[in-house]
Amino acid sequence: MSDAKTAERGTTSSPRPHSERTVTSARATDRPQRLTKTPVKTRQMQYMLGHRASSHLAVMGVAPGSYDAGQIVNALAALPDVEVVRRIKQSSLSVLSTTSVGSHDIVVVRTSNRERAQHLESIARQNPSLIVERDHLLQHLASFRPAFLGPERSPTQITVAPIPVSFHVEDANGQPLEKTEIVVYGEGGTEDQGQTDVQGDAVIPVTTGFLNQVAALYVKPAANYWEQFIERPALEENGINSITLRPLGDFAQARFPGNPFVGWGQRVMGLLGLDPKTCDGAGARVAIIDSGCDTSHPALSHINIGRDYTNLDQNHEPDQNSWKVDVISHGTHCAGVIAGNGANGQIRGFAPKAAVHVLKVFPGGAFNNLVAAINYCIDQQIHVVNCSLGSDVGSELVAQVVERARQAGVALFVAAGNSASAVQFPGNLPTVTCVSAIGQAGNFPDDTYHARTVPDGATVVNGQVYPAKFSCHGPQVSVCAPGVGIISSVPGGGYAAWDGTSMADPHVTGMAALLAAHHPMLAGVNIRDAAWVDQLFSVLRNAAQPVGLSTEFGGAGLPIVSNVLGQGATRQGQPRSESIPQLTPDQLAEIVKAVVSALPQEMVTRTRPTMGG
Repeated sequence: MSDAKTAERGTTSSPRPHSERTVTSARATDRPQRLTKTPVKTRQMQYMLGHRASSHLAVMGVAPGSYDAGQIVNALAALPDVEVVRRIKQSSLSVLSTTSVGSHDIVVVRTSNRERAQHLESIARQNPSLIVERDHLLQHLASFRPAFLGPERSPTQITVAPIPVSFHVEDANGQPLEKTEIVVYGEGGTEDQGQTDVQGDAVIPVTTGFLNQVAALYVKPAANYWEQFIERPALEENGINSITLRPLGDFAQARFPGNPFVGWGQRVMGLLGLDPKTCDGAGARVAIIDSGCDTSHPALSHINIGRDYTNLDQNHEPDQNSWKVDVISHGTHCAGVIAGNGANGQIRGFAPKAAVHVLKVFPGGAFNNLVAAINYCIDQQIHVVNCSLGSDVGSELVAQVVERARQAGVALFVAAGNSASAVQFPGNLPTVTCVSAIGQAGNFPDDTYHARTVPDGATVVNGQVYPAKFSCHGPQVSVCAPGVGIISSVPGGGYAAWDGTSMADPHVTGMAALLAAHHPMLAGVNIRDAAWVDQLFSVLRNAAQPVGLSTEFGGAGLPIVSNVLGQGATRQGQPRSESIPQLTPDQLAEIVKAVVSALPQEMVTRTRPTMGG
C-alpha cells in the first residue's frame, strides 16, 4: 500500500490520460477565458483533538477532569492561522461517557502554518490527557489496479518522450465498451493509464521509453465483462491495439447470472444450505461504511437509509440524499454481497431483509469521518458494521470510538488490507473481527488478473482454495473469506468481478447479520453490550472451517454459515440454484489438501486441516 496521506483542503485527483479527442479539446488555447491564474500553495494540514479516555485534563485553561469541547473550540478559534472545521458529536449512547454529553466531542482543525501545526502537536506532549492527531485519509481496500508484481525496479530519473498508443475495446459482437480503464505497466516502474470513450477508444501516452519495455497491460471494464491481464504485450505504435472482452455470463464456472445469482463466496460459505424464507436477516441492522450505494440498482432498491459524511451542511450534519451517489462503485459492490435482494435474477446477498444503513466516507474520507460514522452506529444501535477500509497509520481517537461501539453492542468487521504485509489499521485492533482474503481456482478466466493472485510458487487446480497473495496477514487476522473474482453489483444496474480484502469483509459481515438475526444466543437481545459482541465473534470463529493456512494468513479459517444455522433448515428449491453444489465442511477440507503442500511454509498451519469439522 502507499504511504498514509493526510486529509487536507484542496486535494484533487491526479490527471489521467484521455482519448485523443479529449486531449485535443483540453489544449490551453481552447480553455474558457473565464479561468484565472491561481498560484499553487501548500495544502492545509488537518488535525483531530480529543480527550484521552479515563484520564484527566489541564489544558487551555480547562480544569482537570472537566474537558469540554466547547471551551477547546473557543481556545483554538482564538489562535491565528487556525481554522476550526467541525465538531464531531460523541454518541449520546456511549457507555464510557463519564461527563455530560458533548464534553468529549472531537474537534477538527486546519492550519497551513507549519509553526502553528508544531504548536498543536506540542500541546499534546505537554498534556498527556489530550490527544492531538493528524487526520489521515482512509483507503478503500479493493484492488482496482493491481500493480505488476514483477522484480522490483527503481523508477528511472531520465525523462523520455511519451509514445501515444491507441487502444480500442469491444465485445465479441463488435460493440464498443466505454469507461474501460486501461493501465500500461513498464518494466522501469512506470504506470500509464487512460479510459475509453463512447466509441471504445483511448490514446495513452506510454512513458516506458520503448514499447518493448512494457511489462503488462491491464484492461478493466466498468461492468458486465471480465477484465483482461496480458504480460509482455506486443503493442503497436502506429496502429490501433484492439482488445475483446468476454461477458461475465460467458464463463460457465461463475454461474452468472442466476435465479437468483449466488456468488462463489456465498456458496462456499454454505448460504445455499439455508432456507431463504426463514434465514434472511430480518431484524438485524447493518451499516456499510464505504463510498455510498446506488439504490437504483435492481438488487439494492430496498435500501433506503443513509448518510453522506463527505457532504456536510452548515451544522456539520451529513446529507441524507447524496449517499446514493457512488462514484467509485466500492460501497455498491459490498452492499450486493451483504444484502442483495435476489429479485428477478439479481444477486442474493446473505441478509436481504436486514435494515441496511449506508454511511458514505469515500472519496476523500478521513479518520474524522470514520469516527462520526461509528458514533452514528452507536446511536442507531446497529448490530454489525462493514468497514472495508484502512490506513497505514493508527489513530487513538478512532480506537477509542471502536471500543465505545463494542461496549454499546456494535460489532465491527474490518478488512485486513491489500499490501501483502502487516494488517492495517483499524483491522489490527483487538476489538474488531479482521478478515483476510482467499481465492478459489476455477471461478474466473485464466487471462484475468484474478488468476494471478495465487501465492508465488503455489500450483492450484480448479476447486482449490488459496490465500490471496495481496492479502495482509498477521496475528490480528480473525477469519478468512472469499476475496478474489467476486461478482457483485456496481452502479448503473450492472455487475463486476473485483478482488480485495474489501470483497472478503462483506461476506463475513453478511454472515454476522444472519447470526444477529437468527442465532438463538444472539437474536432478540434488547440491551446489547460488549459481551454480546464478543459472543457474536466467538460463534463466528467457532463456525469456521480450517483451510490449511496458518492463523496469520487464515485466522480460525473460513466461516460456514450452515454450520451454525443450517440444522433443520429447508433448502428452498431454485431452478438454477439447485444445480449448484453446496460444499460441506468435509468437501471443503478435501479441496484444500493438495494446495497446502504447494504453499510457502509460512502460510501453512502446523496442523493439517480438520476433516469433517
